Formats: sequence, structure tokens, C-alpha cells
Amino acid sequence: MTDDSSIVQRPREYYDVAKLQLQSEFERFLDDPTTQALEAVTGAFALGAKQAFISAGRIAQAILKGRMYEQCADEWRTLREGGKIPENLGETKHGLYTWAELMKIIDDECPDGEKLDALKAAFYAVNKINQTDADQIVEYQLWQIAKELKSGDILLLRSIYVRVNSTMGNHHREWTTNMAKMLTPRSRVAGDTQQGYEASGINAVNNRLTNLGVRFCRNIELYKIDLDAAARPTITT
Repeated sequence: MTDDSSIVQRPREYYDVAKLQLQSEFERFLDDPTTQALEAVTGAFALGAKQAFISAGRIAQAILKGRMYEQCADEWRTLREGGKIPENLGETKHGLYTWAELMKIIDDECPDGEKLDALKAAFYAVNKINQTDADQIVEYQLWQIAKELKSGDILLLRSIYVRVNSTMGNHHREWTTNMAKMLTPRSRVAGDTQQGYEASGINAVNNRLTNLGVRFCRNIELYKIDLDAAARPTITT
């Protein structure tokens, strides 16, 4: 037996291969974001006249998806050129996989503008440069939450957020129970109880948003702020 026959080869690193393939797909997406939507339209026409009604719905969705793809690609190119996200999305821990998840959500759900804005903001927060490991952990947690929220949930959160530091003594019946992950417990305010207080008040400082809820809403604001900043031309002297 030769020495060569005793060498044990390491298993192929499929994880690294997958990352390279996803990076290639991401670059292709930025160059031509409408290809997938055009294929959907072509497939809808191929169904024929017997399924014209179904085809019309698929075509409409394909057009909407195409606009979403173009919007995402345009904004991410701007952010990358502005130095807000890395040249190679694979440099961030969750970069390529959060992108793949976002593409799947668009393809499966065709989300409305409210949810798409939240998803783009959460995606950006996970992948923006110069973050600490602790920040990345929190932002990835918020990404997972963003995927599960409905548009109504996001609207409620943002409505709560814009009233932080301005709400005074709102009753709990105005709030929805499905926001429990983002909302703090009710505060005690004066009321007709034996103790003189009831747990029906809203904290005027945080408007019942947790720190996580505030950060979620703030990320949506920061995405637009950073996008606008990246889109402005650099003035050299």
C-alpha cells in the first residue's frame, strides 16, 4: 500500500458551495431582477384560453412581483454603492440566506407595501456593515419576527411608535392581544377599583412598546434614511 492510498479526503463543503451559488444568484438578481416575473407571465399565458381567469390573476401578481424585484434590486444597489451593505453579501453571517428567504416570501405571498417595507428594513438591519455580534443577533431575531407579522400588525406597531412619549392614560381595550411579543404589561392608573387603581393604563413614555418593538419600528425609519443618504451624490471639494 502506498502512502497516497492512506490519505483520507475531507468531505465536500456543501455549505461553502451553496454560499457561492447564492452569491452568484444575488449578483444576477441585481443585474436582472425581472427575469423571474417575466417567466411567471410567460407561464400564465401558456395555460391557454381555458384558464384565462386564473391566468389573469397570475399575470397581475407577476407584474406586482416584478415591481417588487426591481425596487429591491435598485435599493440594494444604491445601498451597496453607498457603502451601507457589503460588496459581497456572503461576508455577513446571514446575508445570502435572508435574501433567499425574502425572495421566497415575495414569490409565495406577494406582500403589500407595508410588509415589504418592514421586510426590506429588517433585511438591511441584519446585513448592514460595521455591526457588533450582539447587534447582529438582535437584528436576526427581528428578521424572524418580521417574516411572521401581518400588515395589520405592522401598521399597529408603527401607529404605536409614532405616539411614543405622547400617549396619556389610554385604556387597554384600545390595544390588540396579538402584539404581546412587542408590548410591555399594562400600567396601573386611577380607576374604580377597591385599591383605587386598575391595570388599564398605557405608559406615556414607551406607549407599551418594548425595546424590541421600538427597535423594529426604528429600523424601518433608518432604512429610508440610509437609503436616501446613499442615493445622494458625494460632493467633492
